Amino acid sequence: MTDTCRFDHLALNANDPAAAAAWYARHFGGTLIDGAATDGDGGMVAGRFQAGSGTAELRWRDAEAPGPSIGTGLDHSGWSVESLDEIHAAMLEDGATEFWEPRHFGPAKLYISFVTDPWGAKIELLEDASHPGFHHVHILGPDWEKDRAWLLEHAPGKVETFKDILLAVNYGTMRVLFRETDDELDPTAGRAIDHLAWTAPNGRGGRQTSPTGVSIRVDPA
Repeated sequence: MTDTCRFDHLALNANDPAAAAAWYARHFGGTLIDGAATDGDGGMVAGRFQAGSGTAELRWRDAEAPGPSIGTGLDHSGWSVESLDEIHAAMLEDGATEFWEPRHFGPAKLYISFVTDPWGAKIELLEDASHPGFHHVHILGPDWEKDRAWLLEHAPGKVETFKDILLAVNYGTMRVLFRETDDELDPTAGRAIDHLAWTAPNGRGGRQTSPTGVSIRVDPA
């Protein structure tokens, strides 16, 4: 049986990392932590957030003009909230840009909306009471089966289909979801959402980039 990796963190870039981390903590109830306590990098700003029944970290580094996550293979992060309308409105008042107004979507009739944070990272809000907090990230590419197989090769997890619609890999505290697109995609490195990071129990590690430019890091336990 293949050992499942543990999701470690989502890495982002912003021209004001402290402000970005505080913005997410304000809207998602996270706790700011010293970047030096994560991997010895005092220039990093990090936050710890609820992720299902556990927690997950987001980490921000300083970048003058990182470019938006839209247009890359790592399109957005997803957050499950109780009062979507209220949080959506609060984010708009706090500098976010509306991408999709709140609506019921798809056969599962999930209540969702999309905004872009003030630093260019796209966010999905959804109401999924079974998994509060940091919920998923969404990877785009021309062939979602190949994209999922690539991720499973480098960061093994539990294969599933989310809501019987989207191919997914479940890492316990969060999921990676996949969607097909014919759009030309830019690499994620250096953009508002930079890369994903896991810890591998089998001791292997390294940095990898998918055929569509999605960057991941896997560290040995």
